[in-house]
Amino acid sequence: MPHTIEPGLMRIFRYYTSVAMGYFAILWAYAVISAGWTRSTQLQLMGNFIAYFAIWGYLSWSPIQKRLKHIYLPIALIFITVFALIGSAAYLLDPGQADVNTIISRSWLWLPVLFVPLVLIAWQYGFPAVLAFTIFTNGMELIVLFVVVDRIDFETMTFLGVPFIRAFAFGIVGYIVNNLMETQRTQRRKLLQANTRMAQYASTLEQLAVSRERNRLAGELHDTVAHTLSGLAVNLEAIKTVLTENETEAHQMLDQALHTTRFGLDETRRALKALRAGPLEELGLCLAISRLVQLASERAAIPIEWNCPTEFSNLPTDVEQAIYRITQEALENIVRHANAHLAQVQLTCSDRQVDLYIYDDGIGIETKPHNQNDGFGLQGMHDRAAAVGAQLDVTSRPGSGTTIRFSWELFHAD
Repeated sequence: MPHTIEPGLMRIFRYYTSVAMGYFAILWAYAVISAGWTRSTQLQLMGNFIAYFAIWGYLSWSPIQKRLKHIYLPIALIFITVFALIGSAAYLLDPGQADVNTIISRSWLWLPVLFVPLVLIAWQYGFPAVLAFTIFTNGMELIVLFVVVDRIDFETMTFLGVPFIRAFAFGIVGYIVNNLMETQRTQRRKLLQANTRMAQYASTLEQLAVSRERNRLAGELHDTVAHTLSGLAVNLEAIKTVLTENETEAHQMLDQALHTTRFGLDETRRALKALRAGPLEELGLCLAISRLVQLASERAAIPIEWNCPTEFSNLPTDVEQAIYRITQEALENIVRHANAHLAQVQLTCSDRQVDLYIYDDGIGIETKPHNQNDGFGLQGMHDRAAAVGAQLDVTSRPGSGTTIRFSWELFHAD
């Protein structure tokens, strides 16, 4: 069942009630002016006008919707349905209109009135709601007919079968409308996901272009400024060696120049290091983790199995960073502390969720509550997961290895 009202549904609902309100207002006014209408007919028309005016006002007052929230629309649909049934029963129970032809014509007269809530229910809710509406409306009319009819014969079967025919029509129409709406919802959800992915792809391409430009600038600065400063430091050192010890002032000036040059060289190298793109920016998440796995396998001299899907959804930068750093910390723990014989790293991504699984068969760790300093970086892992709204579970027993599971939901809503 959808959590929000479908776009356009309330506009159609208000339009229907305003048309019905105007229709019954005209008939009521005509019935009052004309002498040929009975008093009961005038009261019925006035009641219809008041009822539709009330539901129109209910649908047009937005504070009510904000207050009632998810029960706002069901109340309106139940009211309009029950009112239509009461109007139909009022005609059927009128002693002056108890002949067969009048009963059948009155029954079919309310068909369009009931069709509107049927379509709205099929539009907003699932087919079970359509079946409930169909059974309720036609079942209630069938009960009234059985009360009115004092016998069952060939003549009465003609109008006793009307609710069954109408129920069949309701079921067919409701099924078609519901299927069309389900198809539209699916297409809308896929379009939203496609737009999200396109935005992520565009962001990735932009980040890649920025990373390449940063690497190019870093290379240019390394080949020019860094090399120039490095050469200048060497030349100053050479000049210092040819000066005599008596030239104290020259030595002091050279020392100052060397200090300034070396400081500038250190700052240049620091800036170059900051300017160069990191592994995530340069390689992407899967390749960056693959490099971590390869290096950890070589350092620990153990096989580490690595699995990553060929098609991987682009993730927000902070989530990729959290996954990368958690994997880096976990692999470092395996290399330095686990004494494992094998390990496994697996990254999976579906339309809804990203999961990271890291396992080793080492000596295990004695996990503590993650708000304590356990010395294995678990606190940092939990903090990184919490920062992006992810779930991190660490399972370990001494001698039985360690399992780390990271889960983050991709889409929270349809």
